[in-house]
Amino acid sequence: MRLKTYIAIYLLILAVLFSSVGMVSFYLTRSQIEMLTNKSEGQFQAISGSLARDITAIYSRGGGANAVQDVVRGYAHYYRRHNVDIHVSAGSVPNTVMNLHAPEIHIVGSLPGDFFYVLNYSLDISENIASMRDIQSMLLLSAVIFSGIAAVALHFILSALFRPLVVVAKTSRKIAGGNFGERIPVSANNELAQVAHDFNKMAERIEQQIETLEAEAENKQQFVDNFAHEMRTPLTSIFGYAEYMQKAPLNEGELIDFSGRIMHKASYLQGIASSLLQLAMLREYSAEMNEISVPRLFDDIARTLKGEFDAAGIEFSREINAQTLHGQGDLIKCLLLNLCQNALRACADSSAGTIKMSAQHDATGITLSVSDNGCGIPQASLSKVTEPFYRADKARKNGGAGLGLTLCRKIAEVHGAELRISSEVGVGTRVAFVSRGSAPHPGNF
Repeated sequence: MRLKTYIAIYLLILAVLFSSVGMVSFYLTRSQIEMLTNKSEGQFQAISGSLARDITAIYSRGGGANAVQDVVRGYAHYYRRHNVDIHVSAGSVPNTVMNLHAPEIHIVGSLPGDFFYVLNYSLDISENIASMRDIQSMLLLSAVIFSGIAAVALHFILSALFRPLVVVAKTSRKIAGGNFGERIPVSANNELAQVAHDFNKMAERIEQQIETLEAEAENKQQFVDNFAHEMRTPLTSIFGYAEYMQKAPLNEGELIDFSGRIMHKASYLQGIASSLLQLAMLREYSAEMNEISVPRLFDDIARTLKGEFDAAGIEFSREINAQTLHGQGDLIKCLLLNLCQNALRACADSSAGTIKMSAQHDATGITLSVSDNGCGIPQASLSKVTEPFYRADKARKNGGAGLGLTLCRKIAEVHGAELRISSEVGVGTRVAFVSRGSAPHPGNF
């Protein structure tokens, strides 16, 4: 592009330059010829008038042709010093005729008066023509020198103008080659600098999109790997129990025992399928925002989990400082049930486990939280616990499939809320559903 631009502009410069030189040369030549022509006409009229007067005087004094020739020779000698050649001959011409033949201007005309003489006037303009040619040569040489200077100057000007575009092209090739962190240095403050700035913004967006796609691809692959791992263990157990029941002679008690184990593993798979179905449904879901009674919601969850709390010896408490919450009731209940069940599993090895469910409000919204004094989550795992099938302690036998917090995060997202997790190993965990919706109605219960 730079070469094409260079050639086009340079050809335009040459066309304008040499056209201008040609026009100036033509104008100067024409002006010079007109000036010489006017000069010749003036001299011819002056000479013919002066000769006519002298010849009239000669004839009045009784002079003859010889005297006329002497006078003509005197005129010819005088004007020859001015590059003019004159000749007088007997006869007449009907009109004065002027011819321009390089390198002279020739005029023929009759002398005024009653006598018949013809004046031949010739002006030598060879010096004038040589001078005009010298001027034309100087103009042409100046044009050639200027065209050379213009070629060099145009090269440097276009190089400076196209340098940012060259940098953009090189940077584009590097980005296309996979170096998405490449950027254009911006040091000026002009239109090209703005282009470079916009290009950097575009490259940054591309880099962010690529990083997002890579992260999503990695997450999908991790999801597939984790899903296969989670499915393999219960399926292997189910297949093993079923094969043993088919081939081994079992009594009624053993059949009941193995059937129960198969049902337990099948229930685990059913739980995974149900959670995955819920996650799929929530992907493009918009929650129905209704008014939910927080005390009634907490009572419902307490009744649902009372048997599990009692069986595990867990001390369960509630703190309610908000009366209503706007959201979809079944989803909020599902979220709190998952959080409480996670807390139950975290307190499984604790001799004095406690779980607290609370509702707090402020000027901008409401916060629902579940706290426990269980095993806690390592700090390195806090950012990953909401990923599908992720478990901070994979060796724990009482852990779930790793979909509970993922489901809770999606429920929070469809409500325009945030799921905040804080934990310390050996101290406990607090998971909060922070809603910033319409202002709640406070109350103490």
